[in-house]
Amino acid sequence: MTIETLPAHDDLDDVPPPSATLRLRGRSVEWGELDDAFRSGRMHHAWLLQGPRGIGKASTAFAFARGVLGAAQVAETGDPAFDEADPTVRQIAQGSHPNLLHLDRPPVDRGEGFRTQITVDEIRRLNQFFRATAGGGWRVAIVDPADDLNRSAANALLKTLEEPPERSIFLIVNHAPGRLLPTIRSRCRVLRFTPLADQVVGEGIVDLLPATAPDEIHAAVALAHGSLRDALLMLTSGGLEVETQAARLFDQATPDWTAIQSVADALMQKGREAAWLLLCEALMNRLATEAARRLQAGDRAAADAMAGLWQSEQARWREAAAFNLDRKQTLLTFFARLGETRSRLGT
Repeated sequence: MTIETLPAHDDLDDVPPPSATLRLRGRSVEWGELDDAFRSGRMHHAWLLQGPRGIGKASTAFAFARGVLGAAQVAETGDPAFDEADPTVRQIAQGSHPNLLHLDRPPVDRGEGFRTQITVDEIRRLNQFFRATAGGGWRVAIVDPADDLNRSAANALLKTLEEPPERSIFLIVNHAPGRLLPTIRSRCRVLRFTPLADQVVGEGIVDLLPATAPDEIHAAVALAHGSLRDALLMLTSGGLEVETQAARLFDQATPDWTAIQSVADALMQKGREAAWLLLCEALMNRLATEAARRLQAGDRAAADAMAGLWQSEQARWREAAAFNLDRKQTLLTFFARLGETRSRLGT
């Protein structure tokens, strides 16, 4: 039996999205904290599900929403799991359940694709949702992720959190704490997620991509840093090749501009959005690793310089994504700034 789902900006080919991921892998502790709070009758109205991208935060949010809204669970290997034939499960996956609203990047007004941010119009939809369902049972809103809220949307969400509707639960996914308004964080109970165990990531690959060769699984797990999503991207979007390219370009003492431009040209092509995101993550991870290495070596000034570069580049790449700026120029500027920093440090 196949469950139909609504398209989203971060869909992976042949992989069910969180709304249709019916077995929650490796998240029994986080599930237990949410479930215990709900059963105790002292459920906080807003939860901040915080941790790196791709480790099961949205899947946990949808799993918990199914439980709150009465979906049938099935016996599984210790993990929360749900019956795909259950009407509530199917309604949630299809985005048609009257008591659940999933807010993510909306489609563009014309043509194909999605906006690069969650706008204030989506928060207006949220408020309309609560007005339309007043007087019923529990209502669940999933914001996925809060990192994508623009300033106006974040401020509008804050107002709703300050005066929450009755019998409402907000499950707010957040990848990077620095991208969230502190005032939103202060209204939420924080549930922190750590990277998945390598074994869980490997088992997830086997379940979702059963034809994958063992050596490819091993390579993807090693590079995914506990993110099942990143491991799947490695295998379906040329991520293993991207990781190799990122390592080669980053480890050059001086920028190899010919190679950098070649990689940029390849990733500017239509359909390479996922590979582009993987390249960004790979470069940022290597920058963070270099900062940590220099700190461990006792070179505090160099570590601070690399950490500062990491922080500024994270912000610049986010801005480039939000405003759909030229990818090639984004990549060229990164390596120019990396080269300038290394030159200034004498390395």
